[in-house]
Amino acid sequence: YIKAIHVSDLPRAKETAQLIAEQLRNHVPNNENLVRPPDPLLNETLPAPMCPIRPDIIDATQEIDANQARVEQAFQKYFFRDIDTDDDDEEEADSDYDDELDEFEIIVGHGNMIRYFFCRALQLPPEAWLRFSTFNCSITYLVIRPDGMVSARTMGDVGHLSYDQTTFSGYH
Repeated sequence: YIKAIHVSDLPRAKETAQLIAEQLRNHVPNNENLVRPPDPLLNETLPAPMCPIRPDIIDATQEIDANQARVEQAFQKYFFRDIDTDDDDEEEADSDYDDELDEFEIIVGHGNMIRYFFCRALQLPPEAWLRFSTFNCSITYLVIRPDGMVSARTMGDVGHLSYDQTTFSGYH
């Protein structure tokens, strides 16, 4: 079931979150609070140093330094899973887990942040975030299992859009 739609505090993301919620209205029970209050932790920025360095991005170091703690806080809030290895707790967690009722949380955000989250969730160097490409309105699908293992189903998928509907805000 879809548990929540989290959204950044920027206008385009809030508009998109509402459009998604409208499409899900008839498919999600108790959907009145599906879209959570906008979270400025998810706002767009340069999330981490870039490798290779992009000298064309003016004041990149200052922007990264000013926002890196916020970006990591957002990752910890939405993706980090603290896995306790105590056997008693593990048995309790297993009994609470219903594998027929998976939870989905949607984050409506921005390309730089999504690419950073993707790298961090897969334990890739966060400096690699700029090596991935996302189109506007693309879908990235990560699976976080109850044991904390993470896998990627897709990154930047635009199969739900026609070619004419795909847009990109940077270099291809």
